[in-house]
Amino acid sequence: MPRPTSRPLAMLGSGVMVGVGLYASAFSPALAQTQPSTTDPAATEQPGLFSPAPAGGSLLTPAFRPGSATAPAEDGRTVFRTGTEETAPPGSRPATTAATSFDSKNTRKPRVPQSLTQRQQEAARLKKAPQPATLVPGTNPAATPLVVPGRLRRRGGPDIDQTSRLNVPVTAVIPRRFPRVEEDPFAPLGVRVGAFTLRPAVEIKSGFDTNPTRVAGLPGSGLTMVSPELLVRSDWQRHALNADLRGTYTWYGQHYGLVIDNPGTVSSSTTPENIDRPTMDSRVNGRFDVSSLSRFEGEARAVVSIDAPGSPNVQTGLKYFPMVTTVGSTLGYVQQFNRLEVTAKTLFDHQMYTDSHYINGLTATNGDREYNQYGGTLRVGYELKPGLKPFIETGANTRIHTTKVDRNGYDRDSNGTFVKAGTTFEFTSKLIGEASTGWLWRFYVDPALTDMSGWTIDGALTYLATDLTTVKLVGTTVASEIVVPGVSGVFSRDISLQIDHAFRRWLIGTARFGTGIDDYVGSPRLDHRYFMSFAMLYKLSREIQLKSEVRQDWLNSNQTGLNWNATQVTMGVRLQR
Repeated sequence: MPRPTSRPLAMLGSGVMVGVGLYASAFSPALAQTQPSTTDPAATEQPGLFSPAPAGGSLLTPAFRPGSATAPAEDGRTVFRTGTEETAPPGSRPATTAATSFDSKNTRKPRVPQSLTQRQQEAARLKKAPQPATLVPGTNPAATPLVVPGRLRRRGGPDIDQTSRLNVPVTAVIPRRFPRVEEDPFAPLGVRVGAFTLRPAVEIKSGFDTNPTRVAGLPGSGLTMVSPELLVRSDWQRHALNADLRGTYTWYGQHYGLVIDNPGTVSSSTTPENIDRPTMDSRVNGRFDVSSLSRFEGEARAVVSIDAPGSPNVQTGLKYFPMVTTVGSTLGYVQQFNRLEVTAKTLFDHQMYTDSHYINGLTATNGDREYNQYGGTLRVGYELKPGLKPFIETGANTRIHTTKVDRNGYDRDSNGTFVKAGTTFEFTSKLIGEASTGWLWRFYVDPALTDMSGWTIDGALTYLATDLTTVKLVGTTVASEIVVPGVSGVFSRDISLQIDHAFRRWLIGTARFGTGIDDYVGSPRLDHRYFMSFAMLYKLSREIQLKSEVRQDWLNSNQTGLNWNATQVTMGVRLQR
């Protein structure tokens, strides 16, 4: 069935519209001659062609004003507006709550800036109402931006201020940086020479010793000590080269000299005429880093001393003590395998003596006491955890004397070996150092000499009890040579405890206590040594320090007539750079 067409309806609508148009044109002259009232604002406007009147209103008060339908904008755009508009002050943004706009050119509208007065009022309000700033927890204050409540961050741009919305006062609090506390404000600065730092110093002390000869029954003497010192430290990122050069010369005002008929015999009941004592302990050590897991280590040393006063090696009728000089070197290689560390070292030492000069003018050689020592050590350590590395160490050495047979007819060449176990410590800088214990053997070529063996203790520990108190514990074991007939050597063990306390940064008190045992192998003689000392250090500046010390020494022997004690009091100044 064919669909009915809508053409008759369209023709009917067209006819109605034509009739309405003819009717409007018939009344338009009359409307044009009507004068509007001056009291009606709406009457001043001309109605449009299609201006319907609202319900109950007049045709002369249209709801849509033809004058604003096609009003051109200032920039030439055609803007269509609907609704009523309110008059806005020049330069302000037009209201958009009651009117809408359409831009026929489709261009971006320029932003209307705020007036200067409004910006100044907003800035003044923000300045009067600051807001506290906070830092993000767990971050570095110097590298973390402040997080201010009411301020949002925008990627690629500055912060967005929402303070006016939150209405929260803002106060920017900048964290205060405290200066770094120097560990020792009185430490010497040193002298910079290239990549090295040199710290020279000298100590000058004077005092009195009640028994400088360490022999009972002799008078005391005044003393003067001069101790120069030079420390050298390298400042390289890799490798290292350091040096510790120390020396001391002690002058005594009292001279002792006992002229006897048989000079040159060994006895501890007499003393040389001049007991002045020169000493030196100089060491240069270095490290060459092959890689992060391997390195070479080396040391060169020179030690100068004299026979200890009261020692059985001291001969009768001497004019002064003979000097003994020991020079040597050590070369080692360290290799790490993850936590396992292997260290191998070789060593060489040469000990030589000056001739003995007697009061009666005679001279005797000490060549039979000179020897060369060759040896090596091997250490294997494993790091259980950071700061704790147990190790096992073993080594061997041989001593060959320059003179095959000594003055008493003994061949004192010997071979020695040792084994020990210990650990190193480095617990958060509280406990630093190492300690070990083991056993030592020494076998002599001459069957007339008794072999030496015994328990050993070695170590050096530093414990930082508090920021003001430091405790040091040192233990050593030494097997030394001797020329007494029938005695193989002296097996010595020493242990000392030192406590340093800072009453002030510039006032340091030191207390030391120690004991030692000298076992004369091949002889029944056994000596016990003890000492204690108290010292004060007053730091005037980085360059000048005042020092004072009181020390007491004792020796108790199982042999009759060998006991002695001595008290030494010294005061002086230390100059350093």
